[in-house]
Amino acid sequence: MLNRLVAAGMLLTLVSGCTGGSTGSAEANSVPRDLAQSTARQAVTTAAGTNVVANPGFETGSLSSWTSCGTANSAAVSTSQAHGGTYSALIGSTAKPEVNGTAALCQTVTVPVAATLSFWVYEGTNDTISYVDQEADILSTAGTQLAQLYAEAKSTGGWVQKSFSLSAYAGQTVQLYFGVKGNGYSKDYVYEYLDDVSLTGSGATSAPTATPTATPAGSPTPKPTATPTGSPTAKPTATPTAAPTSTPFACNNTQFLNDQSEFAAGTISADQLVDICGSVTQVLASKKTSSGMHGYFYVQMPSGYQIEIVSNLDAMAEASTDKPPSTWPWVAVGDYVYVQGRYYYDNSSSQGVDWTEDDTDSSWSHTGYVAVCNSAGASCSKYW
Repeated sequence: MLNRLVAAGMLLTLVSGCTGGSTGSAEANSVPRDLAQSTARQAVTTAAGTNVVANPGFETGSLSSWTSCGTANSAAVSTSQAHGGTYSALIGSTAKPEVNGTAALCQTVTVPVAATLSFWVYEGTNDTISYVDQEADILSTAGTQLAQLYAEAKSTGGWVQKSFSLSAYAGQTVQLYFGVKGNGYSKDYVYEYLDDVSLTGSGATSAPTATPTATPAGSPTPKPTATPTGSPTAKPTATPTAAPTSTPFACNNTQFLNDQSEFAAGTISADQLVDICGSVTQVLASKKTSSGMHGYFYVQMPSGYQIEIVSNLDAMAEASTDKPPSTWPWVAVGDYVYVQGRYYYDNSSSQGVDWTEDDTDSSWSHTGYVAVCNSAGASCSKYW
């Protein structure tokens, strides 16, 4: 049952699948300066109404310009349903069993000014949001989730259009992500047909946000009225991948990696108490499951693996002391965290650390916690 309760939050391998590798310590909003300058100019000069999505209706009869970016290879062009034309993309499966992990399509685009993303979906499932979903997200080019546009478990019975403003990402190069996820239950199914994806903007309605890389040969007649008194404070270009020299809380990543290897080899099967630490690489929206409201985030391990952390937000809110903030998320990409909790391992694509609160059941006697620190591993706040 445990894998059914936590599988809904599993996006770990999905993220790396979209990019072909680990996201490492990439920041959620980090864009190289030269890329930001060039894409900002491109966004400004995009003609009004131009759709920047390639092969938007899959009428090539293939997934050209799209990437299968889930953990399960279950996305293909289909003629069974089509909103316009002959083809659409089928993500997941209309037949049992449901996908085990994630099935998804991604496309990298540069977001124009005043952009609107719209698309048509035809969704179906006989499972619930506790265990599956159909969703759309905006990812960075490194695969970090920037925003979740929607997540649901529905059977629409026909085509439904969804539209979202992406103006906040104007000039940025991002990945559009459309997918489903499930835990492979033999009696259920989940799917999403996708068609007629459109990302358009208003055209040249604003000036480039990037500063020119070269200055004019002569000085302009009017001089600036003020000169900055100091340089802006920059975020670190990388987050630590190992514990800081001084660790305010327990951390034993080596033991975690040993446990992970033994689980994979089948030499242990019981849940393990672990103390891990590392940089936060991804934070997901909270999600209601049959056991309560849960928050999910991922921590970078020295091996390159990113482990999912599951926190029961309802239980943590009932703690007599050390309660986290009432609004999720209270952890952000780039934070350094220390986590004590129960490490479960169902299989290589279903594993994580949970029970990070004092409200554990009778079969688990340990009280876990999450300590959220700055990127240097200091100024920590402990929640449990």
